[in-house]
Amino acid sequence: MALGTALAISASAQTWQDALLYSENEYGGTARSMSMGNAFTAVGGDLGSVGINPAGSAVAGYSQFTISPGFSMSVSNAFSSDPDWAFGDKVHSVYTRMKMPNIGLIFALNTGRRSGLKRISFGFVSNSTSDYTTRMYASGVNSSNSYCGSLASAAAGYPEDALANASWWTLDENASTYGLGWDAIVGYRSAMFGTVNGRYLGITDWDKDGKNTGVLAPLYQQYGYQTKGFKHDMVFNFAMDFSDVFYVGANLGITTLRYGQSEYWSEEPNNEAEFPAIPFDVNPNARFRSLEMKRAFDSKGVGAYFKLGLLWRLGAFRLGAAFQTPTVMRINTRMALSGKTYVDGVTLPAVQTPEWDDSYALSSPLRFNVGAALTLGQAGLLSADYELANYGNCRFGSRSESGQFYSSNYFDDVNADIRDVLGVSHMLRVGAEFKLGSAFALRLGYSFASTAERNYLEWVYSATDGKEHLTVIPLTPQERAAMCRHYVSVGTGYAAGAFFADLAVRVKLSPSLYFIPYSYYDYNGTDYTNKYEVEAVPEIVASYNRIEALLTLGWRF
Repeated sequence: MALGTALAISASAQTWQDALLYSENEYGGTARSMSMGNAFTAVGGDLGSVGINPAGSAVAGYSQFTISPGFSMSVSNAFSSDPDWAFGDKVHSVYTRMKMPNIGLIFALNTGRRSGLKRISFGFVSNSTSDYTTRMYASGVNSSNSYCGSLASAAAGYPEDALANASWWTLDENASTYGLGWDAIVGYRSAMFGTVNGRYLGITDWDKDGKNTGVLAPLYQQYGYQTKGFKHDMVFNFAMDFSDVFYVGANLGITTLRYGQSEYWSEEPNNEAEFPAIPFDVNPNARFRSLEMKRAFDSKGVGAYFKLGLLWRLGAFRLGAAFQTPTVMRINTRMALSGKTYVDGVTLPAVQTPEWDDSYALSSPLRFNVGAALTLGQAGLLSADYELANYGNCRFGSRSESGQFYSSNYFDDVNADIRDVLGVSHMLRVGAEFKLGSAFALRLGYSFASTAERNYLEWVYSATDGKEHLTVIPLTPQERAAMCRHYVSVGTGYAAGAFFADLAVRVKLSPSLYFIPYSYYDYNGTDYTNKYEVEAVPEIVASYNRIEALLTLGWRF
């Protein structure tokens, strides 16, 4: 069973994967908080902790400013899960992006009282809560099927005139073309496939009995996938210190999201001498050289939430807790496709779709976190956090551009998918800080996040009606364990008077993903009975790890 879904899904409709992607938190913060695994619910005093527990800003007895430049480096390996299939080359990819996961300013004002309300703090802090830096590239030889053949299968049953001439914007309004994907239209108009013996056939494929197809000769295929962007929580913080024992704080949080995704498919003869001529009207001996399809997707979002935090000092022990309301975000998305086929002796057009855009609302789940810490005098401290969020409560809402509102049941199906697939995710964070004299510190951290996926959806054949139905299938405990995320971090710090500098490195160990870069559609002459992966369609396994380095510069005043 493939734990990861195909990444080559259409971006023109919301999915449960989108709800999870935009809702999950992966705390960044300062170098100090990140190096200690962000186990700061009961620690406080650091601007990286303000988004985790708002009460933490009042723990420090001084005002402070921090800025934290850094970078993320995605490291991936991708290859076929079966050496007899395509994409059998093991390809190593590295992708690096600069970032600013923290900047903040907190003012602390003393009331002059010896007990009761001794201090208030307020200010603004921006901490990252997700990093979308990934890149994967896979390649290999396929002797069984083709990407252009999959596009031809998706066009089966649709009129050729629609593929050639229909407006991009009227396809879904016409009953005869409803559901026809832009990728199939780009493929047809760029000559990746055409009509042979009354049926659609890929330019690399051959026809047998008007039904079965295979490639004319082995193809060298390439597939690339890249994501970029960040999610930040910008919080306006207010906190109070009561007798240096009890602290309470609140955040008005503004979440900003920027996510970009691009995909690339290409194929060409593995050996040009083996590939036969392909007849065109203008050149009966034309030679296929290559084809490529690109998809670009971008989303931006902004939302708001409220968070309340508490923290107690009980001698050497500290306890903390925080509650965050659901975040309601307005998300705008854009998507476009382009395709080009290269044939010697024939000039074929490059095809570019218009830019498709959409706008909708997403409500992410409430969060609850608790923590405990033990101070070791001048030697350092130990801390541990637990956080819970139920992603099964994510919901898409009815919003769109230019006053065009969706009907009340527009998102019923995808919201039902969310309830069926997603559930509670648990996060455990632990950290330690050891003082090395008066100026230096060594820090270690680890965090663990269980998967929110508890089921998966699969098309299952029913003998009752002879069709396949989307069925909810539970994940096994072993499968869920394999999908967990682990973070290991280490850092150091230096302080001299009002100035301090911290350095941190964190490694994210992600689960491997299994996915299909393209699929074939089964058309029975009336409608599509199922979407299926034919035997020997390429399946890719990709392992992702990410390395982050962060430097925090700060001033106390």
